[in-house]
Amino acid sequence: MSDNLSRMDTTAIIAITVALGAAAAIIVLNETKGLLSHDRFPSRGHRFAAYVLLTGLLVFVTGLVAMASRKPATSSELATMPFWSLFTMHFILVVFLVCWWLVSGRPALGSFFNVRNEQVGVEALAGVAIGLGGWILTVTVALVIGLAVQAFGNLDEPMHPPAAISWMAALPWFKKLAIVFSAMTFEELFFRGWLQKRVGLLPSTLLFVIAHAGFGEPMMFVGITVVSLVIGYVFYRTKSLLPCIIAHGVFDAVQLFIVIPVALQLLPEAL
Repeated sequence: MSDNLSRMDTTAIIAITVALGAAAAIIVLNETKGLLSHDRFPSRGHRFAAYVLLTGLLVFVTGLVAMASRKPATSSELATMPFWSLFTMHFILVVFLVCWWLVSGRPALGSFFNVRNEQVGVEALAGVAIGLGGWILTVTVALVIGLAVQAFGNLDEPMHPPAAISWMAALPWFKKLAIVFSAMTFEELFFRGWLQKRVGLLPSTLLFVIAHAGFGEPMMFVGITVVSLVIGYVFYRTKSLLPCIIAHGVFDAVQLFIVIPVALQLLPEAL
């Protein structure tokens, strides 16, 4: 028990140290290179408040994810967990975005999040196509890597999905829909609409993957990385958030409503 707690504490300390380093790097780059040039802070006090806000978010979320990744929730723990707790991280992101919007001078929301009013139908259809294409690409990459690992003899035991995945797959459809809607909206508002616009595609993808480390399954990182790169590239090319939100939603819906339930049916031992 004490050894496990010690390892968890060490993991959290390392994660928090990295988060502090990332926050310091962003602050220094803004002061010297104007990294946060998208933001028009009304005063030095507002800019300092933004730095405190950013540091607090990175430290808190990274520490939380580090602890969760060291001890993923078990089936029995999930069975007693209130459904609303699934949205805790998204709530934190929303609070951060609202606070950042306030300290950055309350710019127009469309500009703040790169949400445009023109060509909504075209962008929505593009998002559907990107979501389906991203899912196919993700599955293909994951299969290739899985087969390569197996061929080299580094896969001694069959992989099992995290308990959280099996638990979510068994939820009623309306709860699954709530999960998809929350993820596609609030994660894209933060990781693409706010973060990528300021630090770039690769750093935002890295943080997106880290934020999902609580599942505790290394192979899932492959899929998460691929879909984040696909959606991030779309945002980089279009400078519009709507197709990214739709693509994220389509990808998650296919996974949660079709792929995972079918996989669990074919592999009942994973339950």
